[in-house]
Amino acid sequence: MSNPNAPPGESPFDLYNERTIIDGLFLGAIAYGVHLTLFIWCFHILLQKKKSGGDYLLMVYVSLLFIMGNIGNGTNIKVGELTFVDDRNFPGGPGLFFATGAGPVGLTCNVIYIINTWFQDGLLLYRFWMFFARMGWYWVILPCLMFLASVALSLILIVMLCVPGITLWSTISINLAIPYWAISIALTVIITACITTRLLYMRYQMRRVMAGSGSEYISVTSMLVESAALYTVNGLIFLVSYAVNSPIQNLALPVLGQTQSIAPLLIILRVLQGRAWSSSSLAKFQTGTDVRFNNTSNTMFQSEDTGPTLTMKSKLTNGSSQSLKEKQSA
Repeated sequence: MSNPNAPPGESPFDLYNERTIIDGLFLGAIAYGVHLTLFIWCFHILLQKKKSGGDYLLMVYVSLLFIMGNIGNGTNIKVGELTFVDDRNFPGGPGLFFATGAGPVGLTCNVIYIINTWFQDGLLLYRFWMFFARMGWYWVILPCLMFLASVALSLILIVMLCVPGITLWSTISINLAIPYWAISIALTVIITACITTRLLYMRYQMRRVMAGSGSEYISVTSMLVESAALYTVNGLIFLVSYAVNSPIQNLALPVLGQTQSIAPLLIILRVLQGRAWSSSSLAKFQTGTDVRFNNTSNTMFQSEDTGPTLTMKSKLTNGSSQSLKEKQSA
């Protein structure tokens, strides 16, 4: 039965598309709430702890993520207001107005979220380097090239979006945006696979030496957080729906703009809580020295020996113990 109060001249698909736009605003606001919570949590820990140079860098990093998240969420909500309130009688309906880019407000939202991707990918690239640099510098060549390609394409996309009449759904924008997001997501997927594989191998080493503590550092949760799987899944949903021009993209894009900040904040939070690998703890693990995890003096950019460590001892049948270094050299 048709709705007598339905807007005239709009098909069921048009109405469905407009519903996804509104629903996407709510989903984006929910994701922003998660972002806000993580920002306050991380910043509180950083304010309370004894700070090093790396901690000040983290404070700047999380603050920039939060500022961009605020601008992105605010402009996204404003786009919704323009679409369904100020310009509700736009020829072709709200859906068509939304597709035009919603003017400077929509442009600001898109540009902010694109720039946010650089920060998210940059942190993942650093974490990848942290896990694999000691295995050889050539490990980071491909991720670095992919990161540079993603930044280059996104810069061109930003320039094109600033041209009057060109929106995110213009043909030239689609031709730039799809490879840009594809490279960014592929970079995350590759880093996801590599870090997860590395963590599985490290868990195997820890279990082999009967490590009784530190299992949470190489747990399933650790793998998901360290690899930014949240962004990967969200990004794939958006990329596929954007490529086929499905209204599902209206649900995924506002959330994606926030998960770009949520994923790195989850990594930072685990590091600050002493529940994730820092550069110093990885160095000690890979060289076979004692590694002890704790909740003091943790920083992502730590290279000194004062960082989080995890002592790993293997119990032998005679009741004695053997360190990881001794067992590896045996």
